[in-house]
Amino acid sequence: MQVMKIKYGEPFRIPRRLGDLFKDVVRIDGVDYVRGAGFTVRDYYALSNLNKILIRLGLVLLPMVTCTICGRDVDCEECEYTDVCRKDVNLCLCRECTYSEDVVDKYRLSVRKRVFKG
Repeated sequence: MQVMKIKYGEPFRIPRRLGDLFKDVVRIDGVDYVRGAGFTVRDYYALSNLNKILIRLGLVLLPMVTCTICGRDVDCEECEYTDVCRKDVNLCLCRECTYSEDVVDKYRLSVRKRVFKG
């Protein structure tokens, strides 16, 4: 089984030919395909449905998200909160930020910056 890590909203290429499965993949709500760029997955539910198809090819995609506070990559599969995570929210914290003293204030500030950025 081949494992590939992806980030939500960022294009990636599937390293195998999909053949007849391509139509099934592009029909998944939350999965987009752009010729030349590849696929993008918008959320956990789309990724879950995509993995149901890709497992037939011996491929599993795992999500990587970004820490809301510091911007480091967070590997969902290695997170200690994976069993209780809603997985439909892209506001995650890395291990270092989770255990920092003023985590709540830093989190509020980073979310406020995201909201008022656009």
